[in-house]
Amino acid sequence: MRRCEEVVPLLGPLHDGALADDDRAWVEEHACGCASCRDRLALIAALSLAVRESVVARARGLDLKRLPDRVMARVREERSRAAQRAAVWGREMWWAHRRALAAAGGLAVAACMALAVLFFPGRTDDAGLIVDNSPQIEEVDFGTRNGAVLQLPRQTTVIWISDDRAVPQ
Repeated sequence: MRRCEEVVPLLGPLHDGALADDDRAWVEEHACGCASCRDRLALIAALSLAVRESVVARARGLDLKRLPDRVMARVREERSRAAQRAAVWGREMWWAHRRALAAAGGLAVAACMALAVLFFPGRTDDAGLIVDNSPQIEEVDFGTRNGAVLQLPRQTTVIWISDDRAVPQ
């Protein structure tokens, strides 16, 4: 036979009918043979009945006819409070982080402008022909040094002269 320490935690589920069938058999067997556990089971049943009667008595005294109206009024009240809190939160967050948000906005505008410049189609000359905006590179011999000339769009020129190797004379 099992000890009371193993059975006592299972008496509540036994009373509620929530105990598995294989456990219910040995718990009932123990409770039938043990006066202490039988008394605990009777106490659990009495407490369950007292709680049930108390809840039923309180429920009889409640006016539930206007419950939906009261619930909806409470929901409307909570919604208006939430809207007020959201407005205050938004103002506080903007004020606290206004510099960072303004900087982020400026960076976003700069990025958009950079993308527009990068992907803007090439200009046309007076004859309606498209001017080639792609960089032009040309290797040049500067006498004693090697180098290159890079012609960028909008008449920007970059000249490289190599110090690595002198041209033999």
